[in-house]
Formats: sequence, C-alpha cells, structure tokens
Amino acid sequence: MRVVLTGASGQLGSNIVARLVEDGHEVRAWSGTETGRRSGVELRPVELTDAEAVGKELATADPEVIIHTAALSAAETVRRDPALGRAVNVEATARLAEWAAAHGRRLVYTSTDLVFDGARSWYREEDQAAPILAYGRTKLEGETPVLAASRGLVARMSLMYGPSRSGRESYYDRTLAGLRQGTPQTFFEDEYRTPLDLETAATILVRLAESDVRGLVHVAGPERVSRFELVRRLAVAHGLDPALVRANRQADITFPEPRPVDVSLDTTRLRSLLPDLRLPTIEEAIAANGRPE
Repeated sequence: MRVVLTGASGQLGSNIVARLVEDGHEVRAWSGTETGRRSGVELRPVELTDAEAVGKELATADPEVIIHTAALSAAETVRRDPALGRAVNVEATARLAEWAAAHGRRLVYTSTDLVFDGARSWYREEDQAAPILAYGRTKLEGETPVLAASRGLVARMSLMYGPSRSGRESYYDRTLAGLRQGTPQTFFEDEYRTPLDLETAATILVRLAESDVRGLVHVAGPERVSRFELVRRLAVAHGLDPALVRANRQADITFPEPRPVDVSLDTTRLRSLLPDLRLPTIEEAIAANGRPE
C-alpha cells in the first residue's frame, strides 16, 4: 500500500518506517524540518501547519493510507504556546482527516493516554476522556475529526521506550547512558503508565493501518508500572546497577500543570482485533531488541 507517514523522523516514526519497508509498502516519509533517510527512505520536510504545502504533498503522494504520528508532544511547550499546540495537534490533524474523508482513504492517528485525568487505573476506550494537561486536551480535540472520517482510526498510545532509530537520543538512551556512567537517576514511584516498546508499537500500528478497523483502540504494554519501576527493571535487564535508580513522588515537585497519577490503558479491544498479538513484558522487549554492551 502507498503510505504517507507524518512524524517519520521521530522515535516512533523511525520505527514505523522500518516496519513499513520490511513489509514491502511504498512509503512517503514526512518530517517537520529534518532531512536525510530512515531505513533507506528519504525524509520529506513538510510543514503540517501550511495548508497549501500539505495539499500539494498529498496530491503528489496520493496515499491509500495516512499514518499520522507527528505532534507537538512536549507538554510544557504546548502549555507555553497553546496557539502552536492547537495549530499542530488539532488543525493539522483536521486537515489530514478532511482530505482522507474526501478521498475515501484510511487515516490512523496516534493520540495519547494523557487524554485521561489519571484518577483511576486501566482505562478502556469507552471511558470518559477528561485531560488535565493542555497537551492532552489538544490531542483529544484532534481525535474528533479522525473519528468523523469514514475510515479513521484513533490509536491512543501509552508511554513508549526503546533505543532510538531516529539519530537523536531518546530519554531511554540518555537514562541508560547516565546509569552506565554511575549517575543516579530519579523517577516518580506514584505515577503509573502501561509502557510499550517502540518496536512493538510500530508493528501494531502498521497492522492496524493494514486493517479496516475504525474508531478508538488503546495501544499499550501489558503491565501497569510506575516510572520508577520501569527504569529500575530496564537497568536490571541491561545489567546495570538498579540501586542507581531512585524514587521520588509527585508531591516532591511543583509543576505548572497538574500531572495525572495513573493513565494505564486496558488493551482488551486491541487483543481482540489482533488475537495473535504478543505484548511483551519489559524484560522480553529488551531481550528481543538485543542488550547493548
């Protein structure tokens, strides 16, 4: 299939490009400003807030499927510049959804677990979204036009981890580098997610793009863990000293916006749609990706 992938230079996008190429799909890889190649595919800088540029690129690519992973995902940036957050996360998404709807094409949009307020555990797709972060509000608003498109799918993603394919260090790379140097790292023991490794997340998104599943689906790992537990287990899996991973609590730090406590996602629907899917534990994902020296 012909695929336009937005956010192709990012951590998730770079993994998706690799999976699409491996599966034999024709990929048009859009980046924001970055040039170069990912898995042999040339990056095409496309400014998603430029309606004319987006329209021309879509007409040229004529994709059967759009996988839309590009976003202004830094929560603090969205808080500080809500107009930019809305332009990227809402208006650009609506533009892609309008094109997909008008041409009868498939659109898969990656949203976030942060559309929930964090007041409970194991959110299902039918649970009420009530984001408390500005970033979460823009991503939730971006879901609306995608769900209105006849072939639209919203994939709410949990926290993702894994080695970078993008050429830029991820928080995962930086954290492990610090631990290898013997530098203590501190993470919240009272903030819970259902983390999923990037490689598995990319595989799931490509499989969903290949399907005709519509509506909402939660894409997450099988385990509800705190950030502290996640990094501690990553350290052990990589043969690093877990004592360097320290715990603190949300109350120890004052934030400009409240942080949700628990946005763990229930993946019952995902597993029913892809019954052969194996969601790896943290240790299984590290073993599958290969443990670096």
